[in-house]
This record gives sequence, structure tokens and C-alpha cells, in this order.
Amino acid sequence: MDAVLEELRETSGLIVGLIMALIILGLIGYALTNVNESIVSPVVQFIKKMVGRK
Repeated sequence: MDAVLEELRETSGLIVGLIMALIILGLIGYALTNVNESIVSPVVQFIKKMVGRK
């Protein structure tokens, strides 16, 4: 019985680790999307304006 409990503990640890990794990746992706919108969009618009003037 102890061996089964050990296995369960190890597996649940792996599952928790995977979930944590997924959450962290999700947060990073979300942050990158926000950064992308707040920085890249104005830069692209600026470049389009500059190119439009030439």
C-alpha cells in the first residue's frame, strides 16, 4: 500500500508541476500579447505613417 501512495504522490507532483508550467506559460503569453499590442502596434502605425509620407 505504501508503494501505491508513493506512486500517487510522485504522479500528483508531476501533474501539479505541469499545471503550474501551463499557468506560467499562459501568463507569459498573455503578458507578451499585451506588450505586443501596447508597443508593436504604435510602432507599426508610426512606420506606416513614415512610409506613407514618402
